[in-house]
Amino acid sequence: MPARITPARLAFNEHGIPFSNEFDDAYHSPDGGIGQAEHVFLNGNDLPARWQGRDMFTIVETGFGQGLNFLVTWAAWRADPAAGRRLHFASVERHPFGRDDLAALLARLPQFGELAAQLVERWPDLTPGFHRLALDEGRITLTLLFGDALDVLPELDACADAIYLDGFSPAKNPELWSPEVFRQLWRLSHPGTTLATYTAAGTVRRSLNECGFAVERAKGYGSKWHMLRGGVARAPRQARSASTARHALIVGAGLAGCATAERLAARGWCIDLVDSAPAPATQSSGNPAGLMHAYVSQDDNLLSRLSRAGNAATLAKLAELAGAGLTVPHGVDGILQVARDDAQEALQRKIAEAGTCHGLQFWSADDARSRLGLRPARGGWWFERGAWINPPAYCAALLARHADRIRFRPDTPIVRLARDEATQQWQAFDAQDRLVGTAPVVILANASAARALAQGSELPLWSVARVASRLAADALPLPAAGIAGAGYVTGAHAGERVIGAAAYGGDLAAAGDDNRKALMALLPDAGLADDIALTHRLCQRPASPDRLPLVGALPERWHAGYPRCHQPQQIPRQPGLYGVLGFGARGLSWATLMGELLASQLDGEPLPLEKSLVRAVDPARFLLRALRRGEAYQPPLSGSDDD
Repeated sequence: MPARITPARLAFNEHGIPFSNEFDDAYHSPDGGIGQAEHVFLNGNDLPARWQGRDMFTIVETGFGQGLNFLVTWAAWRADPAAGRRLHFASVERHPFGRDDLAALLARLPQFGELAAQLVERWPDLTPGFHRLALDEGRITLTLLFGDALDVLPELDACADAIYLDGFSPAKNPELWSPEVFRQLWRLSHPGTTLATYTAAGTVRRSLNECGFAVERAKGYGSKWHMLRGGVARAPRQARSASTARHALIVGAGLAGCATAERLAARGWCIDLVDSAPAPATQSSGNPAGLMHAYVSQDDNLLSRLSRAGNAATLAKLAELAGAGLTVPHGVDGILQVARDDAQEALQRKIAEAGTCHGLQFWSADDARSRLGLRPARGGWWFERGAWINPPAYCAALLARHADRIRFRPDTPIVRLARDEATQQWQAFDAQDRLVGTAPVVILANASAARALAQGSELPLWSVARVASRLAADALPLPAAGIAGAGYVTGAHAGERVIGAAAYGGDLAAAGDDNRKALMALLPDAGLADDIALTHRLCQRPASPDRLPLVGALPERWHAGYPRCHQPQQIPRQPGLYGVLGFGARGLSWATLMGELLASQLDGEPLPLEKSLVRAVDPARFLLRALRRGEAYQPPLSGSDDD
């Protein structure tokens, strides 16, 4: 079963300082939390001087607590006219506060009113793993690592410029001050990394020095005589640098291409977005409504973790777009996933009643009828944050968010790519072999059409033809919520609902009838007539063998002399060529998160996902498995996108 996150319990000691009964320790110095943050963590890392003039600066912290160090740092960054373009702050927390308790704590700090309000508004659900929050119009990126430090720090891919070593005292929480944690922090360091902590305990100082740091005692804060500060004695890596290209050609203007364009443009990149169609989101992403909810599994597998993170990223992006005046038609009205059979219904009940999946409930068929007004064929999972979204409008809003940096070029099919090694530029050619664009970076976001290009011919992608049907919203007495299972029906948009998505066997009308029958099986009491008016739309879903996307640098094509590789970083890659592909039926879940992942990779930023999840979507993963076995690589080119 998935790991649980145990929230912190709101409590105070006799001095009114936030206090942990579990660790029998206060969250900050009795001499003042703000002063401690400024003296120990800012001054101890020579901040703000060290971030001035830097395009990007990254801080890694152990122990987010109530977020005081983060808020003090954010306020100092915002107040500094010489601060760089972006601040990344990655922080570990094993026992996070719930949103209401965090709001209560931060209400006691009125000097951080606006910043605290942003933090509370974007505070994530308390689920294990990484949670990325965009703050201050994207200038501040907070990546919360919810879980035990020894579980989450090895999963962090980042290059720290400064380390805030914080947490409850070594005597109260010795696991956080262990050599294993210090070695992980050293792994994230480069020659210029600094570290500071409020404690001066000899065991901590000696252990840090033994693990590759060089720290010494310095004047402490308030009643504490000493603290520790220093840097790296021997660095495991060089400082990470961003791509110098800052210009990309993206092939494909569906959800994948539009989301990636928006994430790169937000970082100052100039984007040429090309598509063979006359407008964005006219192919796989062109349905007027789609459903989005997390995948749930008993073992919290890769698909579950990725879809949960992806849904959160999409919902956050919708809120951000709305704040910028770019409202996308959507509704977070919940989704009921009806069990396909009695065995699945029993499993759904068991998983939901375990209480490990945030926002998930099991509803019996009678429960659903009392809440939604219509009885489904069986019980199922209720996703309270399940949503329907209009994909074309979402794509349009993404492109409008940074419209001055994105140039859309319609009716521009790309049939050939060639790399000019002298200029290190990719050249893109159309069907008449005319040069239509050049860029140092090319990103394939054109679904299974990527395989028509020589550079993508070995990608494990194929298309699955599906048909979505539309019916009048008032044709049936359906709830606002979406219903899913063997088929699905969305919430209402522009007077219509979408049902689907049946396999296409060459006859649109027959597939539409299959959609009608699937909806009848889900909701037998709905009274769906045989002659109900439906219109149909065919789309090709790009599928991969494991139903996970392919995101990252594309590998070199396999050949007989290919080196035997055992790790992803050993795979030779095609320089400047990337993919954001294979979204299958989960484009709304994947698009924003995968765009953020690729943009972070290109800009040398901390990654928004655990390393295990990044490896799980690496486009080279199937090639790597063959190379590990010493076998010739044959890409799998058939399968299904079914859940």
